[in-house]
Amino acid sequence: MKYIILLLFFLSLSFGGAKVEEHTLSNGIKLIIKETKGKGIVSGVIFIKSGTHGEDKRGLTSLTASLLTKGTKSFDSYQIASTFEDYGGSIYASVADDYVEIGFSTKVEGLHKALAVMKSILTEPLFSEQDLEREKRNTLQAIRSRRERGHELAMDHLRGLTYRGSNYEVGPLGLEEDVKEIKREDLLKRWQEILKAENIVVSLVGDFDKESIMGELRKAFEGLPGGRYELRIKDVPMEKDLLERVKRPGSQATVLCAFDAPPFLSEEYFAFKVLDALLGDGMTSKLFKELREKKGYAYAVYSTYPTRLSSPRLIAYIGTSPEKKEDALGDLIKVVKNVEITPEDVELAKNKIVGDFLLAHQTRLRQAWYLGFFEIMGFGWRMDEEYPERIRSVSLEQVKKMREKYLKIHHCTVVEP
Repeated sequence: MKYIILLLFFLSLSFGGAKVEEHTLSNGIKLIIKETKGKGIVSGVIFIKSGTHGEDKRGLTSLTASLLTKGTKSFDSYQIASTFEDYGGSIYASVADDYVEIGFSTKVEGLHKALAVMKSILTEPLFSEQDLEREKRNTLQAIRSRRERGHELAMDHLRGLTYRGSNYEVGPLGLEEDVKEIKREDLLKRWQEILKAENIVVSLVGDFDKESIMGELRKAFEGLPGGRYELRIKDVPMEKDLLERVKRPGSQATVLCAFDAPPFLSEEYFAFKVLDALLGDGMTSKLFKELREKKGYAYAVYSTYPTRLSSPRLIAYIGTSPEKKEDALGDLIKVVKNVEITPEDVELAKNKIVGDFLLAHQTRLRQAWYLGFFEIMGFGWRMDEEYPERIRSVSLEQVKKMREKYLKIHHCTVVEP
C-alpha cells in the first residue's frame, strides 16, 4: 500500500504545481491556460455545450462534428490533418450527450498554424455534399452494427427505457431514419445554432509562454459569434421498476440495469463516485467478486456513473450465458442494493479513483480535457485540482447513505437469444 501512495504522490507532482489561468474574451469565450515545462508539446480541447440537446433530427450534431475536420473554405482535409501530423500530433472532433469537443496536439512550433486551422474549422466549415453523403453512410453503418453487438444493443434499449422523453433517450449517433434525411442546410443551421461564445470553453496545456500566446488565442477565438445556446434540459425521474427483454440471435445474454443517482453538481457526487467504483470498477469490485468469482455467472461485469447534466444514473452490466441470465439479473440487483460494504472496500475504491485520475493526467491532451470538461459541465476548472482530495475525504458512512438513499428503483434491459 505504501508504494501505491508514493506512486500517486509522484504522479500528482508530475502534473500539479503548474499555474492555471482563466481568461474571458470579449465575446464571452472562456480560456483556460496551463503552461508546462517539457519537450515542446502543446494540446488543446474546445468544448461547445450542446451535444444532443435540442436536435431536430437525432444524430445531427454527431454528423456535423464528424465533418468539421473534413475540410473548410481555407484548408482541405489533407491540409488539416498534416498541420498536426507533421509534428507527430493529431486532431479529432466528437460529440457526447452534453457537448461537442474538438481536440488537438502538436509541437509548440506548430501552434501558430494549428490555431489558424482551428479558427477555420470553427468559422468556415465546408460541409460538402460529397463528404456529407460519405459520413451519412458511415454513421448508418455504425448504427446498424450496434444492433449486432449485445452490449451496445442493450445500452441503446436501456437509454430508451430509462431516459424516455429526454435527449439522452437516443445516443449521439442518432436514429437511422433521421440520419437518412439530414441535408447540408441542416448542418449549417445546427452549427450556427450551437456555435455561441458563451457556450464555449477553450482549454490549452503545453510548453508555451503564456504572455506571448494570448494574442494568438484572441485572434483565433474572439471573432466567434457571441450569445448563448440555451439547452433544453429535461430531467426524467425513476418512479417504478421496469424490465425490457430484447431478442437477438447469439450465445450470450446481456443484462444492463440503471439505478437512481445524485445530480453531479451536488455534494453527494463524490461519495456516489466511490460507491460506483466499489461496486463495479475492476477485479476487486463487489460485482466482480460476487457475480464472477463466487457465482460464475459473468463473462464481464462492471458499473459506471456517467456525468450528465440531468437524469443521473448508475448503470450496472453483466454478460452471461442464456441459462444463467435470470439468476444473474436477480443477483446483480441484490449486490448493488444489499452487498456488505466495509471500510477496506471504501479505501480501496478511493485509491482506484484517485490513481486512475492521476494516471489519466500524464498527457497534456488529457490535462486539457479535464480542465475543459469540469468547466463546461459546471464544476469549474478548479475541480481538476480539488477532485482527488474530494474523493479522499469520502467516508464509509457517506457511501452507505448514498446506497440507502438512491439505489431503490431499477430499470433493466435483458438481451437474450
